[in-house]
Amino acid sequence: MKKYFRQTKVLVFLVILFFILGCASAFMKGGSLVKAGYQAKKVIVSYRAEGIVPQGVKYLLIETETGQAIFEKSPDGSGALFQTRWRDDKGDHFAGWVATSHGYEFIVPVDRTKEAKRFVYPAKTYTIKEIDGIARPVPLSPIEPVARLIPE
Repeated sequence: MKKYFRQTKVLVFLVILFFILGCASAFMKGGSLVKAGYQAKKVIVSYRAEGIVPQGVKYLLIETETGQAIFEKSPDGSGALFQTRWRDDKGDHFAGWVATSHGYEFIVPVDRTKEAKRFVYPAKTYTIKEIDGIARPVPLSPIEPVARLIPE
């Protein structure tokens, strides 16, 4: 009986620890969530967003410890890093998705002075495919961007 209670305590402790350390990050694929005050190694481009975006959010193309990423920065400095990256004739793509929820893709032209685009793929409108060794969200049908990201 004591062994059962000890195992239960350990399990409860691990569950609490999981939530404290950021369980939401565990559900985000292709990127990560960062806490308030996150500082990028370098900001490459700051964008002004026009279209459908969360209120008060800024978009930055940044350099991280693992390469370039799009930072969707909330007013308190927390946010999401979209780190899955590949390049094609449209430019650099950055993506991330949440299991059983939305997928996100950003297309940033190689010429960083040009506008980038933000795409949102609602649940069940995309699939995850591995293309050229990179898992990424792929829409099931053509979709238009929800926002333009204009370099500042």
